[in-house]
Amino acid sequence: MKSLFALPFAATACLLASQQALALSVAANAGSDSVGVEASQTIFPTLRAGVGYLSTDDSGDDTDIYSGSLMFTPFVPGVDVAVGGRYQYQDTPYGDGGGLGLGGSVFVPTPIPLTSIGGYGFYTPEGLSHGDLEKSVEYGAQARVNLVSHTYLYGGYRYIRSDFTDRDDHTLDSGPVVGLSVGF
Repeated sequence: MKSLFALPFAATACLLASQQALALSVAANAGSDSVGVEASQTIFPTLRAGVGYLSTDDSGDDTDIYSGSLMFTPFVPGVDVAVGGRYQYQDTPYGDGGGLGLGGSVFVPTPIPLTSIGGYGFYTPEGLSHGDLEKSVEYGAQARVNLVSHTYLYGGYRYIRSDFTDRDDHTLDSGPVVGLSVGF
């Protein structure tokens, strides 16, 4: 009887191991006044965890943004979809604080081979923020070109705006961005 349970367990373990073997990705991006890095790892076939760092002086002052995310990535044929939450801590001249942003991304293939387009967005409401941060929004649009398996070059637009206690809202980063994502 033990062997009947061992086979499904072994098959599940192999599936998870194979998913994780190619599921780590590392990305670097830059804009006219910003530079960022991100890393993400599949921790279950439809669940991805990530961390990131962005340094920007688009507002005229240095800002550091640290993030950690947990995204649900369901299998949808022909579409790359992710929904979930991202905690972001912002160290700015206007105040320091963080919050949980809710959002996701959608990318679809184009008629151009190996190319997809899409966008992403996160909104952090007042009820999910702390410190000097009251609310925040980030969104962007991108075009991605696969160079080789699990590796793509991307370009697009990024916009980050945050509202701080007694300091109103400020655009922390906006403008074109280019990057490279490498999957292992």
